[in-house]
Amino acid sequence: MLTILFRTIFLYAVLLFSVRLMGKRQIGQLQAGEFVAALLISELAAIPMTDPDIPLIYGIMPLMIIACAEVITAFVSRRSKPLQKLLDGEPIILVKNGKYIKENMEKARIATDEVEAQARLKGYEDMKSVKTVILEQSGDMSVIPWEEE
Repeated sequence: MLTILFRTIFLYAVLLFSVRLMGKRQIGQLQAGEFVAALLISELAAIPMTDPDIPLIYGIMPLMIIACAEVITAFVSRRSKPLQKLLDGEPIILVKNGKYIKENMEKARIATDEVEAQARLKGYEDMKSVKTVILEQSGDMSVIPWEEE
């Protein structure tokens, strides 16, 4: 039983790290921890359902551990800015004063045509009317226009 506990927590941490490495756009509106928990829970629930030789407790125990780990992680990260920054990341400025920031775009693995598509989706015909584009922690892009004088 103790082995299941340690293996489950280890896999949770590895998957959380992997999701953070994948980048913000892959997780959509879910936070990385929520996404990992959803993946693990769905997989762990399937194992005892498909194999009658596996005792049900071997499926329930990891599910409860993952649920508790997610709740505790969310609780602690709300109270710890460094942990929140580690788990959720920070917004990344992709366009500043109308100019692309190439190193940030490479870091986020986003091409200029993706930024331009997001600007169009937000109602801006071309990038001349866009002052700043920020890739938020959620994976969404905020588009800020130039102020009219």
